[in-house]
Amino acid sequence: MAFTCTVGIAILLSIGLTNADDVVLKPLKQSAPEVALVLIQGADIKPEQYVPLAQSVQNASEYALWVGIVECPLDLPAPFDVPTGVDRILSIMRSSGMTATSVFFAGHSLGGAVLQDYVYNDAKAAPGQILLGSFLLRKYRNETYPVPTMTIGGELDGVSRVTRIMEEYYHRVLHSNEEHKKMASAAAFPVVVVEGLSHMQFASGDPPALVKDRDLQPEISYDEAHAIVGSLMASFVAVRLGDASQQHVIDDALSSTAAFVQPLIAAYEQEGFYNFVPPCYDTPPNPSCTIGCPWTETAQQIMGGLHEATVVVTDAFHPVDQINPVHLPHIWNNCSGGDAPNCTLNVTTVSQAIYDELDKLDTGFFPNSASEIRAKLKSRQAVMQASGMDHVDFNVTDDSSLCSLINEASFDWAYMQTTPKTWTRFEKFGERIIMGADLGPYNAGPLWIWDPLHYEKSTDALDRAIVIVQSPMMRTPTDYSIHAAAGFHYCKLLSPGRAIEWIYVDGLRKYYSLNNSTSIEH
Repeated sequence: MAFTCTVGIAILLSIGLTNADDVVLKPLKQSAPEVALVLIQGADIKPEQYVPLAQSVQNASEYALWVGIVECPLDLPAPFDVPTGVDRILSIMRSSGMTATSVFFAGHSLGGAVLQDYVYNDAKAAPGQILLGSFLLRKYRNETYPVPTMTIGGELDGVSRVTRIMEEYYHRVLHSNEEHKKMASAAAFPVVVVEGLSHMQFASGDPPALVKDRDLQPEISYDEAHAIVGSLMASFVAVRLGDASQQHVIDDALSSTAAFVQPLIAAYEQEGFYNFVPPCYDTPPNPSCTIGCPWTETAQQIMGGLHEATVVVTDAFHPVDQINPVHLPHIWNNCSGGDAPNCTLNVTTVSQAIYDELDKLDTGFFPNSASEIRAKLKSRQAVMQASGMDHVDFNVTDDSSLCSLINEASFDWAYMQTTPKTWTRFEKFGERIIMGADLGPYNAGPLWIWDPLHYEKSTDALDRAIVIVQSPMMRTPTDYSIHAAAGFHYCKLLSPGRAIEWIYVDGLRKYYSLNNSTSIEH
């Protein structure tokens, strides 16, 4: 993709370079009211690489927009660099003739992560902040962030993943806290996904090594990317300064984002995503916590294998290693007497979603979906016997890889939620997930609990990279010698959230990154 703006000429004609290689762009519109925008660079991306985007914002803005792009030491933004960098760039801008009193802030990637702390602590009076390939951190979720903030993410951002942007949309737009509702959260804290946009397209030129290794292939040009993002940024500036005529640009973007994130939200809700609403665990059920995992309820239906009797499953989130009290699956009634077609079985199950430790850093770099769902289910034998069936052989009903069957259903469910554009991309470039045979049985609780869902890299017959997923399982017949542990079939489940995140992000990295674009049509 061509670097369409000649940065060198732009720097010489309209940009001042300081000793720190800060960049200042003077306004393109001289007669309009002055406004300033200070931008903090992403890691290892030079300030001048943001000039095309900055100029797009200036072109789209109705104001005489000054832009200052701060260079941090070693091109690596750090919290202690931001205050001095902001003071320095504003001083340069004022000495160059700027008279603006309204100063907006923007940050890309790591620049956005460190900028938001500065704005929270030292720039509460700012009219607005814009995060590019970045987002407000979870630590600010349960309090009122003082400065209206626009979040712009890319569908194909391989560094700050779109699933983390979706998480932010869920909280800032769909379920904002009470104080933000008073601020009209969707307007004050809009979260937008630009389809086809990658992480590097907030800037221009050669990507640094990490971005080149992790970012995905864009599906719009750099010129298109800068025009779209520039228009969104300019509209946010205008709205925050009281020009409601530009709100339609943001509203249109929010509308398209709502449609885009809907499949992702649906899949994460099936998981009972802890970062939407935390699990109740031993807390009495209430609106501030999630009772159980919807996908585990589906898993029990598949595990039961019934086609006549109705099974109603209710799941509850609990730590599966908890022993005081211990939490076990249970069938509460039976359908004996030959009335199975008119009978309803009531079953309870137990789940715990497990998340990658690195996701606690909240960088958007690592998967935010559950790496596994630990699911305590009743065995197929137990369900069939409770439904009124006679002579049910455990070695027939539960000897096959039923956990693998459920995990295949999870991936298929997630796949069916995606749009034709998304699944066509994955069919062409995605690294396939194959469900392998179940592992075990590990009929001792700790052995099953602490053996995680296996993700093993391999290749298929055509030497294409694949990932084989295998579930450790525990299973016992209904006449098991330890009565309290009889009739169980425990699985490590592939979450629909992890499946859809693989389809949108991680499964594309092998064959659809900036380093490699190789069609492997399945």
